[in-house]
Amino acid sequence: GVEGLGADSGVVVGAASAVPAVPVADLVGQRDAAKRLAEWLDLSFTHPELLAKLGTTSRLAALVSGPEGVGKATLVRAVAAAAGAAVVEVAAPSIAVLEANATAQRVADAIAAAQAPAVLLVTDVEVLLPASSPPPVATVVLDALLGRPDGVALVVTTAHPEAVDPRLRVPELVDRELVLPLPDGEARTDLLRVLLRDVPVESDVDLGAVADRTPGFVVADLLALRREAAVRAALRQREAAEPRVGQVDLLGALDTVRPISMSTSDTLRTGGLTLADVGDMVEVKQALTEAALWPLQYPDSFARLGVAPPRGLLLYGPPGCGKTFLVRALAGTGRLNVLSVKGAELMDKFVGESERAVRELFRRAAEAAPALVFLDEVDALAPRRGQSSDSGVADRVVAALLTELDGVEPLRDVIVLGATNRPELIDPALLRPGRLERLVYVPPPDGEARAEILRASSRNTPLADDVDLAALAEELEGYSAADCAALVREAALTAMRESLEAAEVTAAHLATARAAVRPSLDPAQLASLAAYAESRARA
Repeated sequence: GVEGLGADSGVVVGAASAVPAVPVADLVGQRDAAKRLAEWLDLSFTHPELLAKLGTTSRLAALVSGPEGVGKATLVRAVAAAAGAAVVEVAAPSIAVLEANATAQRVADAIAAAQAPAVLLVTDVEVLLPASSPPPVATVVLDALLGRPDGVALVVTTAHPEAVDPRLRVPELVDRELVLPLPDGEARTDLLRVLLRDVPVESDVDLGAVADRTPGFVVADLLALRREAAVRAALRQREAAEPRVGQVDLLGALDTVRPISMSTSDTLRTGGLTLADVGDMVEVKQALTEAALWPLQYPDSFARLGVAPPRGLLLYGPPGCGKTFLVRALAGTGRLNVLSVKGAELMDKFVGESERAVRELFRRAAEAAPALVFLDEVDALAPRRGQSSDSGVADRVVAALLTELDGVEPLRDVIVLGATNRPELIDPALLRPGRLERLVYVPPPDGEARAEILRASSRNTPLADDVDLAALAEELEGYSAADCAALVREAALTAMRESLEAAEVTAAHLATARAAVRPSLDPAQLASLAAYAESRARA
């Protein structure tokens, strides 16, 4: 029987015992998908004879895909409730860990519990029916789903449609698909309005401003933002008779709440840094703004002029001159999500794994759009093909990277930015128009730039009156930005060595630090990079 089924079994029967359905009107950003699913259910449940007359079956099966946390199961529950259909929900991760016979029995019990009209909802179906090495029970499960009675619609959800057993998507089983998009700025504003509808908020709350600061957030992320903002408001107003959530709480929650798609270790935190905090580098900052921010901020201008925006750009220059710092500042200015990957991290000796890692990287970037994919040390990821001795791994990675950059599925609101100090080693195909087409040279800092870097590095360091940073900067020929920052740090340590009670850094401390911190820029490499930049300018 099915009387023993419950949430702990991985099967939830009926709308009453499941998560309460939300009104369809609250499905912000998903109303088109909800309308299509409602039409399918209406035809299947109330007009089966019409479909039969037109030579097709009334049995409905659909795949609902979209980023994690976007609300796929919520959509199905809401539409089913509006159609007056019960929902029998099967959580695939909960039953896939059981023995094969038990897994098959749970699926059979769920189908038996579905009394028409009903929706059999299988969430995270890729866990139960994986594309790679499907378990023997997969065939039994597919046969059971195929043999479900009339009047029972099958809806499966997944965040990874490419990872689902292709046998599920044959015409007799799942022949329709709905893709739920990531909510844009307007949709996030409406979602925040719905989520905060019953929350007491202060009059200064600007939901549009909060939505602008949450690119890549899905419904689950905004719920987490609401919880964190409520905690902050409670801590701030412990003694208040009528506590309210304010703008400061919502914006402060962004320090700890990250999008689900950006929750792994390869994300880059900006720390509130913007391009305005980068001293000098006027031409470099302008080039970055035009190539990376304009396509995301002014898409209408590109469409009006009938041109496609740049797909990506390459930062190249000596090590320690601020390429990664510029990327952080760029992301902070454009409020972009950043996925940062060292070139060599994607290399894997097993066939197909490196290509899979590249595809996964760009898939996550698309889900977190607007996003910036930062490929640091890109010369290790995309060396010239045919010259490596790694059994062709590098060549396959270059091919996968080129496919993602200008493949059949275009990137939307995703900018690819590479950085290297060896641009001549990169495969030329990666640098042609349509890929990393803009090359931006980040030169070593001149005297004025070094002075700006010294001032920024010593912003929180008390300096004695005898310290002249401008004069010191002129003497630091050959020092990179990292060297200048290290010089200030070493000077502070020198002062501490003299006395742990030291209150300021003097010119003598800086002079001592200069003996310990030597310039790291290689004149030969500088000449080579300058020659490369000049040749690119002539080309």
